[in-house]
Amino acid sequence: MSSILPIYLVLIFGFLFAGARRAQRNNITSTVESRSIYLLIASFAGWTVVLVIMGLNKTHLELMEDLPLLWQAFVPVTLWMSAITFSRSTRLGLHKIAISTPPHWLSWIQLLRIGALGGIMKGVAGHISSDYVFWIGIPDFVFGISALVVGWLLWKSSLNPRVVIAWNLLGFSLIFFPTFLLMPHWMNETGFSFIFEFPMILAPGIIVPTLISINLMQAWSAWFLSKKST
Repeated sequence: MSSILPIYLVLIFGFLFAGARRAQRNNITSTVESRSIYLLIASFAGWTVVLVIMGLNKTHLELMEDLPLLWQAFVPVTLWMSAITFSRSTRLGLHKIAISTPPHWLSWIQLLRIGALGGIMKGVAGHISSDYVFWIGIPDFVFGISALVVGWLLWKSSLNPRVVIAWNLLGFSLIFFPTFLLMPHWMNETGFSFIFEFPMILAPGIIVPTLISINLMQAWSAWFLSKKST
């Protein structure tokens, strides 16, 4: 998976920009709201540059002993949570984009999670000794496969909003809870250092947090639209 991560990165930023641009072009978001969203995307891009520089310098591996957490994942999450909390224009902009973006788009971007198969195969071959690639990677891969079906059903408008909400919350939970609730275990596991290597660090540092944030975004939009229709 690691060799394809830079391509995933381009696809995700392209998806984010396309969603923001579509909302602006269709006058769904105001000029101020659009600028706020572009600024948020730019902050993700800035963090990615820092992430890459640190990766090339092997800084993530060096900090592993001093910072016994997968702290890189919290940076993009903190960026968008702070933006939503303190910027009304960002909050409104994200809300409008969430409910106006075709739901099958939001589902099909989760197809990128089939890339977990690369880590699984490396684990089977013995190139990665951490069980993380199995306990997290296998459910993540299966979820990525399910995105194809869910996206198709949404495209055909034949899926209950409650199912969409549950599916997205599952997609969020499959990674978030096993990773961070069991972080002391993973950090003490032989071989877990693979995740701090470059370009693998791009996955927990920006790609995965963005994908599970989109899960929450789609769950939010499905809940809002279901309430609006009743």
